[in-house]
Amino acid sequence: MAQNQINLINLDRMFDDLAQNNWALSSALFTREFCQKLAHECQKLYAEGALQKASIGHGANKGVHAEIRGDFTRWIEESSATPLQQELLSELQLLLQKLNQSFYLGLKRFEIHFALYPPGAGYDKHIDNHRGSGARKITFILYLNENWQKGHGGELSLYEPDQENTLITQVEPHLGTVVLFRSDLFPHQVEKSFQPRLSITGWFRDDAS
Repeated sequence: MAQNQINLINLDRMFDDLAQNNWALSSALFTREFCQKLAHECQKLYAEGALQKASIGHGANKGVHAEIRGDFTRWIEESSATPLQQELLSELQLLLQKLNQSFYLGLKRFEIHFALYPPGAGYDKHIDNHRGSGARKITFILYLNENWQKGHGGELSLYEPDQENTLITQVEPHLGTVVLFRSDLFPHQVEKSFQPRLSITGWFRDDAS
């Protein structure tokens, strides 16, 4: 399938920011039409009950704790992907290749899922790597919310790596906004949302499986 959704000029700009700051933001990496289609697919899957309550932790400590993390998720797997999801996976494979070319990260794969936060839900401050693991190198988020308003909440709050109470920025989850950041560095949280909040979230990893 043709890999033509990523705007490579805007990707280069993101990479410049990522190199300088270890995080980057773009509102024009993917076409609006592509993001709208992904939003509709996420809404459809949620309406069908195909998204499951998200868990936190790893191994024996893994469990659902809605007071900490309130989203519903569905992993996007190659074996069961719809044509639209296949297109997304192709774009992310291209992004993986570009990250390796620019940053020599040794990335081998990515994991990705739809996420929907119902009204009243958020995700407390955390870092994306499980304790004792450094396999997640780059966090990827694509927001899928049309007509998002300031009072809807749901911002991504990103904090200084060495000062976890010092806020760097708050990103509003508008349709088409993409965030990349070093998974091992940045404490971050999802502020409580007052409308259904949709995204695609995942990690580029340096382990093989």
